[in-house]
Amino acid sequence: MKKFLVFLWKLLLFVQKLIMVAGGCLVGALIFVEVFLRYVLGSPLFGVEELILFTAIWLYFIGAAYGAYERTHIKAELIHLWFKSPRSRALVRSITGIITVFLAATMVKWSYPYFIWGLTRGATSQALLLPMVLCQSAIFFGSILMCLYFTTELIDNLRLSFGKNQVFAPLSGKDS
Repeated sequence: MKKFLVFLWKLLLFVQKLIMVAGGCLVGALIFVEVFLRYVLGSPLFGVEELILFTAIWLYFIGAAYGAYERTHIKAELIHLWFKSPRSRALVRSITGIITVFLAATMVKWSYPYFIWGLTRGATSQALLLPMVLCQSAIFFGSILMCLYFTTELIDNLRLSFGKNQVFAPLSGKDS
């Protein structure tokens, strides 16, 4: 069972990396094509901005989730100045982790009705008539992933604060 869960974990990360690499390449290529057509040939391509926007939204939310997985998301912590022992730092990180998981879960709770609304309403973009649920789903799935990764970080910090070893940090290659 553990091997299967590790496989799923790694598969999920592979899909995230694939989305980030493919999305980054697509945005770069679309910007190049748009600039070339607009400024060299003098005739812009209709709807390129929408494609870039849809891709950028996926890049943002999957990238944010990947940052949460790697534990490289933006933090402003000064706890190392006040707390010297690793256990006390882990306890403070656990408290902030509880708040972070709560906020991530709230984001999942808020993005779910938005995603469902997009599925049921069938709204489309203005230029290319792409389903808007493509953007709305990025928010929902990215939020779920962030909640998952923040929860694993919280579990590791709670274990450290009780003097035990981390469980999930070896999967991310980080030792927090």
